[in-house]
Amino acid sequence: MKRLMLFAALVAWSGMAGAVVYKWVDAQGKVQYGDRPPDGVHAEVVELLGTHAARPAPVRAPESTALRATNRDQPNQEDAAAAKKAVLDDVEHTRQKQCADAQDRYTKLIEGRRLFKTGADGERQYLTSEEIDSERVNAKREIDAVCNSPT
Repeated sequence: MKRLMLFAALVAWSGMAGAVVYKWVDAQGKVQYGDRPPDGVHAEVVELLGTHAARPAPVRAPESTALRATNRDQPNQEDAAAAKKAVLDDVEHTRQKQCADAQDRYTKLIEGRRLFKTGADGERQYLTSEEIDSERVNAKREIDAVCNSPT
């Protein structure tokens, strides 16, 4: 009987663990929770017991933004500035990732003993000393170009 109760509890818990719960503030300023947030409010996903990564909440535009979107005659400078900042942040993030990748490649070329490239048939083709030196120079140039560029 205990096993049956444990099994039933685990089945019920597993169903709840997969549910998404949203948190938002209503018009009266009270915090509300539910499986579907109302339209026009900013809602965030609540991380539940047993979940490791928060799932992104669906983006719902507030009513004031929806009204602005219908009136295309007046461009909103705040939205343009926010979009420009988001693009610049994305560019910076990508540049940092490319820089880290270039530095990792250079480090592997410097520290590696027997370097190779994979051939068309999938076999290793070991590089000569001259080819390794050439790859190292190219990797250093890539670091200088990607990591030291102003943008």
